Amino acid sequence: MDFRTGFPVHYIFLALLACFCSTVLLAQSNEELVEALDGAENNRERYGILYQLTENYTKSSRHSDKDLAIRFGEQLVRTARSIRDPKLLAPATYALGQAYYRDRNYGKTESLLKQSVGYAMQTGDADLILRATAQRTRIASRRQRYRDAVIFNQEALDYFTENGEDNNIEALRAQLEREQAALQRRRQEIDQERQALAGEVDRLRGEKDELEDVNASLAQRNQVTSEQLEASTEELQARSEELDEAQRQREVVEARVAASKREIKNLSREALEQKTLATEAREQLAQEALIRQTAEMEAERQATQRNIALGAGAGLFLLALTFFSRFRVKQRSAAKLAKANTALDEARQQSDDLLENILPADIAKELKTTGKAKARRFTEVTVLFCDFVNFTQTAERLGAEALVQELDTCFKAFDAIVDRYEGVEKIKTIGDAYMVASGLSARKSLPNDIVRTALEMQRFLNEEGEKRRQLGLPYFTGRIGLHTGPVVAGVVGARKFAYDIWGDTVNVASRMESKSEAGRVNISEDTYHLIKYRFQCTYRGKVEAKNKGMIDMYFVERELTENR
Repeated sequence: MDFRTGFPVHYIFLALLACFCSTVLLAQSNEELVEALDGAENNRERYGILYQLTENYTKSSRHSDKDLAIRFGEQLVRTARSIRDPKLLAPATYALGQAYYRDRNYGKTESLLKQSVGYAMQTGDADLILRATAQRTRIASRRQRYRDAVIFNQEALDYFTENGEDNNIEALRAQLEREQAALQRRRQEIDQERQALAGEVDRLRGEKDELEDVNASLAQRNQVTSEQLEASTEELQARSEELDEAQRQREVVEARVAASKREIKNLSREALEQKTLATEAREQLAQEALIRQTAEMEAERQATQRNIALGAGAGLFLLALTFFSRFRVKQRSAAKLAKANTALDEARQQSDDLLENILPADIAKELKTTGKAKARRFTEVTVLFCDFVNFTQTAERLGAEALVQELDTCFKAFDAIVDRYEGVEKIKTIGDAYMVASGLSARKSLPNDIVRTALEMQRFLNEEGEKRRQLGLPYFTGRIGLHTGPVVAGVVGARKFAYDIWGDTVNVASRMESKSEAGRVNISEDTYHLIKYRFQCTYRGKVEAKNKGMIDMYFVERELTENR
């Protein structure tokens, strides 16, 4: 089985089981399948119908169908156990696990996927091991159990290492390295967050101590001011009582003056004059004393009011100082918050740019909007594989540092070439292999641009090789193969997004590359019929490809510029 196709061996076995039902059964509705289930003649026929029902209800968009998917899935597992065939138990437990996964019962899903991996290892179903392990990894990553994700991939890697599945080993090793890297990055992020929180706690503790000191000082000053105000009030009260007493005395004097005036009317003129002089003298002295006393009391009243005003001003000053201190603290906090928001916006923009750099534009937009990207099927996609000839021998001659530098030079040049053609997408690199695809959009187009991409990649390798050949340095030569057909494309992974494509088209494109020659671009007959009016091609005849039989192949020689 080839890991790029995603086509499991046990599907062939299930297809044979489906022959017990009529070919019309595949097109029947779920209700008809339920009726057929009641009339099943044996457990194997019953198994095939239950498997189809479980898949149908799991993929259904109706919320109520998830319970039916679980119910039929449990019957499927019981039927498989009654048959006692591990080849049937492995896909049955996997299908039931998918039904529980749709119901968000991750604990039950993990248990069933673990059983599915165990049965698949017993029967040697490598594809099911990969798919179940990938699902377990996604669930563990979503639940932030990164150590478990690493363990799941390590178990699968150990199995494939023991059983010699080289392609699967490479895929799992890459997945394991990614999970380990994600785990390490999460640890670093937690350490950085812990340090940042510790620094923020220390800063807030310092501000709290500072505010407590300010509050204590203000409280002490308020207490002193309150005591001063209380003393001034008591003094003012005493002065007011003295003024009241002086007023009473003044009223007594005025009463005496009035009585004296009444006596004057009854005295003789002489006595009147003498008494008048004496009375006026006494009255003048009394009035002068009263005026002095009143002036003194008025001065004391003004001094008391001035002291009260000064105390109130001091209190207002301390209150204003408190408000100003709080305002400064809030101002500093607002500045820090604005700075943090600016940094957050910059980080978000960098994240968006990085996402658009590693994913197609429409996929990146969907992922940012909804948090996920739906898998899509495209009927006419052209896949390109480029691989270096004698890579191991050349790598040994170059050395590690020079090897990485030369690979970086080649892949950067390939990236620049791909960027020049709209509709051509880089998918990924696998070791020294470089994978590209076109036609991954709703707009249909011919694969002319991706063939031009392949020719430019070969031209670059030829020019780069000529420069290094003149300097006496080792150089790379490449094989390129293309094939056109249907694929399924989507985003995999919970934390580290990866856009990838699956299907038999990918596998055939890989065979085109492996059957190509150094410096040449090899294409299948399907691709040839789409580009033959734009490019001059040489028919190679039927060439045997691994697991694909005899395939008609063509070498692309050059572009017919007069038709361009």
